[in-house]
Amino acid sequence: MASIAILIETPQGARLVAASSAREAALKAESVIAAVPRADLPIPVSVECASPGMADRLMNYLADVQLELMLSEFV
Repeated sequence: MASIAILIETPQGARLVAASSAREAALKAESVIAAVPRADLPIPVSVECASPGMADRLMNYLADVQLELMLSEFV
């Protein structure tokens, strides 16, 4: 059963990632974000789960993923 839901607003439309662990959710969301053209980053991401702390950690991680991808465009 999925206990974490991540909504990712890509230029091609919204993607909903569901997972039962933070690790699984992060990996799935990261793969969706990595497929977005760098020029379209950053994109809106929202996390829903039972633990506000886990939601905050996932949001921060996915914000860092987007930042790294944006910076890699200039290397």
